[in-house]
Amino acid sequence: METGHKAIVSRGSEITMQNKTKEREFFDKRTELGEYEVLTQYGYNKIISDFRRLIGSRLSKGCRVIDLGCGTGSFTRRIFQNSEAELFGLDISKKSIQLASQYEGKINYLVGDIEDLQFEDGFFDLVVYSGILHHFPNEEKCLAEGYRVLKKGGCVISCDPNKMNPFMWLYRDPSSPFSSKVGKTDNERLLSTQGVSRVMKNIGFTRVDAHCISGITFKTVDSQVGNIFLPFYNTVERFMGVLPLANKFGSILICYGEKSDSLHC
Repeated sequence: METGHKAIVSRGSEITMQNKTKEREFFDKRTELGEYEVLTQYGYNKIISDFRRLIGSRLSKGCRVIDLGCGTGSFTRRIFQNSEAELFGLDISKKSIQLASQYEGKINYLVGDIEDLQFEDGFFDLVVYSGILHHFPNEEKCLAEGYRVLKKGGCVISCDPNKMNPFMWLYRDPSSPFSSKVGKTDNERLLSTQGVSRVMKNIGFTRVDAHCISGITFKTVDSQVGNIFLPFYNTVERFMGVLPLANKFGSILICYGEKSDSLHC
């Protein structure tokens, strides 16, 4: 199911590429250190609570769902917990999939390319992008593939770092003087609510909802300097989670959209 090395996207005269070989190698190497699990349980719960509020009954029996960019399955197992749906997880990293498959459960883990899914049109009721859209120079092709494999009435949902969050910008944005390359791939960038929602609407998604949440605390980061400041960050992050500002400046961007139809599973 793996395909070519680079995805090419044209932005006017500029051509940007995701180097799939580097992406695969980065996460293969990262998996050698063990399961890729950076959030605290509190952080996972905050995201999952928001996800389940939006996706409704699409994890119920008779549905088909997939987590794209599932990695070692840490988030996948949590979001799909107690689900009676037919479950899939897909990632470009073979070693990540091998580790994910070692855990007991009924999730079908596959190696594959999110921009070239080997599924027929209208196959899934729910497509999850778990922290993966920001790994592409342009999220349009990823989301268009998700739209293609969705049934009418199905939905997609994603979570990614928010460009408007000061801490995310300081640590992750290349234009920041404090940006660190440790623990990141060359393909990564921050996303905005306006940018992703515009792309989703252009593809054809309806009921698009792009908002941010806070209270997403981290267990660890790969940067030693980042870990020094992590307790301070987590304290501020939990405080931000109860403020109205979180909808715009929260650390994690949540995006939701539906493939228009009145029928749901």
